[in-house]
Amino acid sequence: MSTHYKAIAKRTKPTRVPVFPLGGAVLLPVCDLPLNIFEPRYLNMIDDALRGDRLIGMVQSTDSDTGMASVGGLGRITQFSETDDGRYLVVLKGLKRFRITGVPDVTTPYRQADISFDGFEEDPDIHAARQTSEALSESGRSDRAALTVAMKALAKAVGVEVDWNALSEIPLPVLVNQAATISPFSAADKQSLLEAPTSDERRRLLIGLMHLYASGGMGDKGDQPTQ
Repeated sequence: MSTHYKAIAKRTKPTRVPVFPLGGAVLLPVCDLPLNIFEPRYLNMIDDALRGDRLIGMVQSTDSDTGMASVGGLGRITQFSETDDGRYLVVLKGLKRFRITGVPDVTTPYRQADISFDGFEEDPDIHAARQTSEALSESGRSDRAALTVAMKALAKAVGVEVDWNALSEIPLPVLVNQAATISPFSAADKQSLLEAPTSDERRRLLIGLMHLYASGGMGDKGDQPTQ
């Protein structure tokens, strides 16, 4: 990651962000989340974000009082394009998880939320240098091997081709987050992965879910992304 983005992340720690509630979509640190935006209120949200720090809070829509999950992921718009029919195609880069502390009344057509980053200090830093200690430790190799076995089982079950050599170059915490983001899990299962306190706990939960889904136990299908 460039020095430019490193400086942005260090100085940007908002206490209020525009939020995009979307069932089945979670944003974890380091990951990219592509979005196809077409609702007018969210087109307006992207316009406003582009005029500022380009920050968006991704949360899952729920049946709770607020209509949103309490934990989400802060993302920064890193790619943007507009289609001929007026849609926005954007990519968010995951920065850090947050917890919603309040939902204020606002005049914008989209919702906003007051947020806190307390409790998420150990999230992977997207600007950190490649972690070499994992490759040098027995535990790191065994942890990656267990995840690879689970990923291969799920890939075979859903009929997806994977470049396993390319995956071997990705640091384990980053690989865990990316796999949790793109795997075909239910909304509830994805939220559980998002809320896992540590990367190690997320990895263990991810492995269990992959084996469960690979065996045909698809769990609660929940909501899937619709935007």
